[in-house]
Amino acid sequence: MNILTNIAPVKITLTVLAVVMLSLPNVVGAQVLVPSGSFHSVMPEVKGEPVAVDSFYLDTTAVTNKQYHEFLQDHEDWRPGNVPSIFAYKGYLKSWESVNSDDVVNPDQPVTNVSWYAANAYCQSVGGRLPTLNEWEYSAQLMDFDSSADAQEFANRLMSWYSTFDNENIGDIGSSGIENRHGVKDQFGLIMEWVEDFKPVVADDLSLDCGTVGRMQQLGNAYSYAASIRYITRMSFNPKSTNSTVGFRCAYDVETIEEKEASL
Repeated sequence: MNILTNIAPVKITLTVLAVVMLSLPNVVGAQVLVPSGSFHSVMPEVKGEPVAVDSFYLDTTAVTNKQYHEFLQDHEDWRPGNVPSIFAYKGYLKSWESVNSDDVVNPDQPVTNVSWYAANAYCQSVGGRLPTLNEWEYSAQLMDFDSSADAQEFANRLMSWYSTFDNENIGDIGSSGIENRHGVKDQFGLIMEWVEDFKPVVADDLSLDCGTVGRMQQLGNAYSYAASIRYITRMSFNPKSTNSTVGFRCAYDVETIEEKEASL
């Protein structure tokens, strides 16, 4: 028996979830197709039918320090010290010692302390874009469980991670042990991630108060509670924000990938 979250089924076992720091082979720069579907948003303003999402490609992992370092070699205007203040706060890449050295500190960790503008620039440079909020949430919720107890334990793990996030000990990509049915890794358990429309118009008045969290909890379970925390946290972001807990991955239109494959 499969217990759904609020979306199409996917198989994920507690054995996988229990090994939070599981060592997995890193798959850098790979994309997978996320087929079209729909999901129930936790947004209280979204009424009626589930939100439909068209097919798209998504990076299997977040962009790493190594990948972003390579980007900076060809795009000097995005190096620290060269970025105008209108595109990033002073904390931009604050943990980086140098962008000129060939040695990258923690090369397989997701890059953080990058603004929304910088994330956009990177994705455009590789022929992609940031995923929309609905695309990201749809992909993240492509999971189901063998029992309601398993679903509840996973939801509890999510809530524990959101409440005890340790930005000083971020693991390498793939280390969360969490993966959706199509091979997208670490949408939980590693970092928060930028999305294209992180401040949807209908949510401009949302705040971090308990009443708003409760109002967004349409499905009435811990899993949707975790989703509402993501939406509300995004409300505090500014496109210039450079947060040590926030990185990104890129999405791609189906036509873009098909054209690329046809040219090979």
